[in-house]
Amino acid sequence: MEQTNPNQGYVFLDNAPELMKLLEDIFTDEFMQQHTRFDNFEGFQFSSAVILNWKADTLIYAPPLLDAFVKESTQFGDWDEMVRTATQLRYCS
Repeated sequence: MEQTNPNQGYVFLDNAPELMKLLEDIFTDEFMQQHTRFDNFEGFQFSSAVILNWKADTLIYAPPLLDAFVKESTQFGDWDEMVRTATQLRYCS
């Protein structure tokens, strides 16, 4: 479940291990190579580790920081667009 802390602008995502399985499924190596500057999702995670601890039980991040990283290192304008596109390509193609 996603929660936003309005005072600090952070998003808290519970059930991170389950979410990570989904992200690893949609962010295939092919997707990452075609749409980002990374060979795989692991490289994306490593490079964005200062923004988000991908191994935590609850993912906590500031959307403006993650969105800026996505915009800089992918062909997407923000994290939501990247997730939506990967989901559509994985499950609707």
